[in-house]
Amino acid sequence: MKLTCKQQDLAKGLSTVSHAVSTRSTLPILSHILVATEGDAIRLSATNLEIGITCRVPAAIQEEGTTTVPARLFTDFINNLPPAGVELALQAGTQSLKVSGQRSQATIRGMDPGEFPTIPGVEGSEPAVTLDCAELRSMIGMTVFAAATDDARPVFTGVLARVRDNTLTFAAADSFRLAVMRAPLAGGEATAGDVLIPARTLTELARILPPEGSVQMIVTPNRNQVLFRSGDLNLVSNLIAGQFPNFEAILPKSHATRVTLPLEDFRQATKTASLFARDSANIVRVKVDAGESGGLTPGSLTMEATAEDYGDSTSKLEAAVDGPGLEIIFNVKYLTDVLAVLEGGDVALELNSSQQPGVVKASGELRDRYTYVIMPMHNTR
Repeated sequence: MKLTCKQQDLAKGLSTVSHAVSTRSTLPILSHILVATEGDAIRLSATNLEIGITCRVPAAIQEEGTTTVPARLFTDFINNLPPAGVELALQAGTQSLKVSGQRSQATIRGMDPGEFPTIPGVEGSEPAVTLDCAELRSMIGMTVFAAATDDARPVFTGVLARVRDNTLTFAAADSFRLAVMRAPLAGGEATAGDVLIPARTLTELARILPPEGSVQMIVTPNRNQVLFRSGDLNLVSNLIAGQFPNFEAILPKSHATRVTLPLEDFRQATKTASLFARDSANIVRVKVDAGESGGLTPGSLTMEATAEDYGDSTSKLEAAVDGPGLEIIFNVKYLTDVLAVLEGGDVALELNSSQQPGVVKASGELRDRYTYVIMPMHNTR
């Protein structure tokens, strides 16, 4: 192998595939990146056996070849080179790669590329679901935080991806909350069905997706792996086996009280409450006052939190209240999490009673596409 490429391009490619490098595996090869020539580019690959990432870096190829390099050392060395040409030359009969930059050079010993796991392709797979990169990143950000982190319940560590009626739906839950977001699909070729994608996979995907362009989601014929492809970037992941709960049955169909208030005010009040609630099981009391008829006294939402050893806080916000007043207790973390990802001027909180789930809805274009359900807490104090 002998080739030349730009330091900037190589550094960007290494940063992308490094998201799949294993740091705790007992298999040394998983801490390496596969470097292979492919046409007029280098193909970089990394895998931790759960996800695999490949990307292509433009290069001038003099001699074809394949090797592996220790991911951390190689990446750090390339990042420390100045933005200029970099030459890679694999010494014949060895796995020693000579790396030459503008002012520095190094010889890095790799491992036999034959030991590197094969990253599956998608030949014969189902028709692709195509989305805008920004749209997919938004869907991930609005749902993935609601997935469970406890591996004792595997189905809750994933995000359900449902294709139906030219719509892609993401749903994530941890049995105390549920986040659902929908996006329309162009065309009608996508195969209807459900797959359960690990939340960790989608988190990594959101980090490496390009800011613009489109991305394809492709499910393998046996429906045990999913591939995301955008330009020269591929991410393949195992899927989670199991049945996701019927989330549609959990979504409240109506509400008795709807509270609309500025998003930034609600976000700030929730952050303030969380400072005191964190020492008392994250409990926050939400009190809704409908005000007086005729608008003489405006409606309001009050948030109260108490830290038994330190004090308490109260935040009262003016709000448009449609329906009777009531009081409900939430886990404040579940509120701060959703308010952190919402954008826009206003946010709505829909309630039925102190014993039934509450619903947070976005304003504007996302109003009918995004729903966040929170189970209430019970406190006798």
